Amino acid sequence: MEEQEAPFPFNMIEGMMPMFPMMAVVGWMIVLIAFLIGATGLASSQATFFSDAKAIREGAAAGSAFVRANIDSHVIETWVPQFKFLGLGLGLMAITMALGTIAKRLRRMGMVISRHLPADLRSAMPPIPRRVRLFQLSTLMGVMILVAALVIGIVLATGAVPSYWNHSIANDLNPAQPGSELLAKLGLVSSFADWLNPLRLVGMAFLFTAITLALTVIIGTLRTQAAMLVRFYAEASGRR
Repeated sequence: MEEQEAPFPFNMIEGMMPMFPMMAVVGWMIVLIAFLIGATGLASSQATFFSDAKAIREGAAAGSAFVRANIDSHVIETWVPQFKFLGLGLGLMAITMALGTIAKRLRRMGMVISRHLPADLRSAMPPIPRRVRLFQLSTLMGVMILVAALVIGIVLATGAVPSYWNHSIANDLNPAQPGSELLAKLGLVSSFADWLNPLRLVGMAFLFTAITLALTVIIGTLRTQAAMLVRFYAEASGRR
């Protein structure tokens, strides 16, 4: 009595489940790298930008140290949070994969026990709960959304964000007129946080949902196996 192989893409997900320790390590490394970038690059850029009076730093021309520091600061603030959330997401994915591994081993253990029971007292193995596929899909969706948020953040950080801030604030950005290219870029630069931040939270919500579903699968498996053993004991005792 062998378990049938899961269809695609569930077979790919189940093949990745034993690698949950590596996923956790990679997730923590990403979070640590994001922290170091913030503690060094972002802190240094803001320290440079705010090292002089407002009139001087905002009047600095494109290419000056103040403008470069301002660009670096906004670029880091655009993509590093998405990078950090991907690391957190991988950590949650590792938890989900660990729970999935536990559930799979519990089911395999139940099959081994059932194989050693007398045929006339052996209960049929229940089908794989649909919640297994749901938590696997939820995990995949969560990570894909976080990866998409990171890609969008990198595209913005290498395009619109530095293109807009590579100007003198007082001489170019503040006097920008309606309909100008600078104001169009400002609209994009100012708006992405309003939808990109909620997008990554949707990804995190998928991952937390996957963890909850995985826990219910484990609880359900344990309850089913306990009921099977109680039924076997009752039927075996009645034959004595």
